[in-house]
Amino acid sequence: MGNILYTTSDRFYVVTDKGIDEYDSEKIMKYRNTVKSIRRKNEWKTSGAGAKFMNSYVPDDIDDLEIGETRINGVSGSGGDVIYSAVMGEVSGLYRKILHEDTAEGLVTSTRDVQIFRISVRGGDCAVGIGKGLERHIAIVDIETGKYRELTEGEVREDYPCYSRDGSRIFYSSAGLALSPGGVPVGVGAYALCCYHIRRNELSELLASNKFDYIVPREDKEGNLLFIKRPYRDSFNRGSLFRDIILFPVRIVKAIGGLLNAFSILFGGESLRSGRNARDVKAKQMRERDLFFDGNVINAQQMLKQNQRRGEKFPGIIPQSWELTRLDENGEQSCIKKGVMDYVLCDNGDIVYSNGNAVIRMSADGSEQRLEKCSMASNLVEVS
Repeated sequence: MGNILYTTSDRFYVVTDKGIDEYDSEKIMKYRNTVKSIRRKNEWKTSGAGAKFMNSYVPDDIDDLEIGETRINGVSGSGGDVIYSAVMGEVSGLYRKILHEDTAEGLVTSTRDVQIFRISVRGGDCAVGIGKGLERHIAIVDIETGKYRELTEGEVREDYPCYSRDGSRIFYSSAGLALSPGGVPVGVGAYALCCYHIRRNELSELLASNKFDYIVPREDKEGNLLFIKRPYRDSFNRGSLFRDIILFPVRIVKAIGGLLNAFSILFGGESLRSGRNARDVKAKQMRERDLFFDGNVINAQQMLKQNQRRGEKFPGIIPQSWELTRLDENGEQSCIKKGVMDYVLCDNGDIVYSNGNAVIRMSADGSEQRLEKCSMASNLVEVS
């Protein structure tokens, strides 16, 4: 059996027979250190009594805001290497990492124009979800040259590409975008399962519903298509739009108040609001209780308690309505496992999945073994 690699935020973890190995993203670490180094060089301008006197004082706790977002978006095996996509502030790219060797990571491509999301590697090609804002398309990147060509177009959000086992097709998820009267994307529809036929240069829709998202497609050895089926949450509907219009004046007032408070902290070193510490504690508790994953807010504590009450052997924090599902050649759907956040199909027929609280191996007979207890493990792949 191969080892299982997964990511949480901006780190890699590999589960082996001997334990777990941890790896940093060299590119992300270098980016963070560079930003911090620049901050330290200019620290004299924004710290100390002199900065407060000149109204240029900046609290140290805004470092993360200056660094910006850093996250591993997608991972795929490529022989003995790992290809991964990541975002670092305004830059997104594809990088090559060799596990178990002390060698520098390689660059496939990087850009400020678009962001690269989920990926799937086959040979010298890497299928990617790529785009900016709400709009994304499926593209193929040449790993040697870094050049890419988009396979799809239109006002859609497409992601989760995966090559078929014979390499003739790319399975992916596609959702239509809701547009404002001015043509600006403001909402995402339900994800359908689609297929791109590489040689014929044709697209086909395999499964669609306005009630469910169908994401993370994978083809098994028997030619069945596996995917995660979860309830679709409409982010743009008339009810919410009407509510937003009614609350617009209130939110404007709150925004102005927040802006003035931010200026006070930035230039005066003090908050305009009393009881700030108590609210900070409350906000921290909210962050720990509610997790945001793939456009969904998950109440971790509540879901964990519910799954514990169901008597699950390895209770997770993902809702039971997130079902790992099999679609056979006759179009029949069957649920394999509930409460699945991400998964990988292993070469020996096992399925390794994450339930948000652990990484678990499920054998063909349905028996399960917890490989590692971890929070929000995603981008699962089998590696050598």
